[in-house]
Amino acid sequence: MSELTGNDSSQKEFQISLSMSGAISAGAYTAGVFDFLIEALEAWEAARARADVPNHRVGLKAMSGASAGAITAAVGAIALADADTKEPGKYGSHTDPKSGFTYRYILPRLYRAWVEKPTFDAGSEDVTDFLSFSDLDGKWSGDNDFSRTVDLPPADPNRPPVVTSLLNARLLDEIAKDAITVTAVADKPRAYVSKTLHIYLTLSNLRGVPYRVPFEGGDYHMISHGDRVHYAVAGLGGWASNSAFGDGDKPRPLVAKDLIGGKTQKNKWKDFSICALASSAYPVGLAPRLIGATLGTDDGKNEYFGRRFPIAEIVKDTTITPDWSKPVLTSAPFWFTCADGGIIDNDPFEFAHFALKEQGKLADPIECALDKVDRAVIMITPFPEEKPILPEGQPGMDIVSLFTALMPSLIDQARFKPDELALAANKDHASRYLIGPSRDVNGKTQRYGIASGLLGGFGGFVARAFRDHDYQLGRRNCQQFLRESFVVSEDNDIVKSWPATVLREDHQVTRTKGDDEKHRPLCYRLIPLIGDLATPIGIPKWPQISHSEFERLQKRIAGRFDRVAPLLVQQNVKGFLGFLLGLVLKPLIRNIPGLARDKALTFARWTIYADLVRRDQIEDWSLPGDIGLEDDDARLILAELADPKYDLRTVNGILKAVGPSASREIQPGEVVTMLEKLTTQEGKRFQVWEAPPDWTAKYGINLYGLVIRKPSSIGGYMAVNWGVDFFKPTFDPK
Repeated sequence: MSELTGNDSSQKEFQISLSMSGAISAGAYTAGVFDFLIEALEAWEAARARADVPNHRVGLKAMSGASAGAITAAVGAIALADADTKEPGKYGSHTDPKSGFTYRYILPRLYRAWVEKPTFDAGSEDVTDFLSFSDLDGKWSGDNDFSRTVDLPPADPNRPPVVTSLLNARLLDEIAKDAITVTAVADKPRAYVSKTLHIYLTLSNLRGVPYRVPFEGGDYHMISHGDRVHYAVAGLGGWASNSAFGDGDKPRPLVAKDLIGGKTQKNKWKDFSICALASSAYPVGLAPRLIGATLGTDDGKNEYFGRRFPIAEIVKDTTITPDWSKPVLTSAPFWFTCADGGIIDNDPFEFAHFALKEQGKLADPIECALDKVDRAVIMITPFPEEKPILPEGQPGMDIVSLFTALMPSLIDQARFKPDELALAANKDHASRYLIGPSRDVNGKTQRYGIASGLLGGFGGFVARAFRDHDYQLGRRNCQQFLRESFVVSEDNDIVKSWPATVLREDHQVTRTKGDDEKHRPLCYRLIPLIGDLATPIGIPKWPQISHSEFERLQKRIAGRFDRVAPLLVQQNVKGFLGFLLGLVLKPLIRNIPGLARDKALTFARWTIYADLVRRDQIEDWSLPGDIGLEDDDARLILAELADPKYDLRTVNGILKAVGPSASREIQPGEVVTMLEKLTTQEGKRFQVWEAPPDWTAKYGINLYGLVIRKPSSIGGYMAVNWGVDFFKPTFDPK
């Protein structure tokens, strides 16, 4: 039994583990959820001595994370150790200068890591950001080098700088170093955290782990690239609990007080942070990391020998071990290059799930009925927004189109888990939950929940206001989850064990009209919201950037391009071809039409702009109210006019592109009406330009674009009247 303390010896316990999905910059949302969850547990702990407060225990046993979720799990664990964590009712805060909204947090270390520091443009050349050049200029070594775990040989300091990513990932090194630079560890373990907190970080092991399956007719050989690192952290909590799955594995041990220990002790936490960075090494965008793992011939120290898999059919079988060759087996250590763990396992639910199982029941399902459940996994997933399928006709049949679509398709398929979806959607199943972005304005759920969702998840790095919004939304959504969803029924032993002095009506869930009684019996909150935590958290205004901020971002992108692109050519293309490629990338001749630099930066500019327009995240785009379509659908159409894939668009082309995302089926006539009305919006950024009649006669179709992207008069005249194809605008195929 667990050692429990509180206002009654008859306490019951409810075990939770957290599964944090990969999300790139939207990890700010996950961090906000974690921030409020810890605040709620802290406030409850402080009020536990009161006779009117529920006396059961909700204990945190494990966390699993991929990519951004791995960083949140890692920094979250450090924040639990940090003595600087705010007490209940005491907040760190930031007031946005534009809106005047005050953002709150209680985990300063987590807030700095996700809101203050990660950005494309820090506003100063003296501050590292994702578009600065410190990864290309500086010599990083020793305590500043987070490119590899400490047991690996350091990089050659005399080797010329190598471009390892499009963005400056040294910013993440600085964030990691700040995260583990703790000056004081909390003197009292948190009673709601397990004495051994299991943390699983998923990795994409590009070197691979070999396996051999013997059959009667021969051997079948496989290589697995879906890897993970497992840490067991002691000293964060005081809840005496155990995990049959986690304790029976071979975790890397960590101790909270070692954060302020000697160099050897601190290096263990440094490796922990590097593993989190390895899980978030988004391919091409962010630098890969080198991880060292213990192998050797001693099975007791081999991290892979007897490793447990979170699969019911084989979890009891610890004989599944890699088929290492002798040279690899005797190496010390086994090192491998890591890319984003989310490529292969973006939702590491299974590790969090199995960490909750009891000894002897590893292959059995967890009890899930509301009146019997005593443990649950809480998934935090920042991207619940519908991801539309590709428009009809995409990808094309050409090699480039197929190749560029292949990797996203493989990642999407790896993330598709129908068995988990079915159980999570079952109202009778109370052992798994999901917290995802939900933003309501005046009672209407908005199409876009998080501000960081643009640019495939990188958009939060565009502006601090985007990350601040998402951190606050995470806190708000967690509060809503604890108030309305995270419950057990009145017949559960947890509720039955409450002392008679508990004011049950204060913790009862209000059932909404139309709820099915079978699926919603009388329920009570598992984590009570004490004092001010019951007051709804405000939602900030939907954040936008100004055009001056957008233009500054474009200059920073151009500066990074001018440093990275020539280096990439020098590293990979030699001889005369390399000279030619370097020539067209030179910024001194960037204004010559058609050169690679101009085309690349123009494409990047309008791709970003289109996404900002689509999601209403750039100023001066307040649409008139008489265009015949809802704002969200109208912005989908206008974003297509800004999309750099084409110079001009046709009505049918627009409809094919927006069809999978629109709120309803839009008719061609509605698009024409909207576009014609917007042609009259003189001086507005969303003014539409319709190609003149001679263009229609030449190409046999009506063409539309934004005035701010209108083709040049000379080029258009030469294309239409002289038939010069070099100047012919690109538009949707008929």
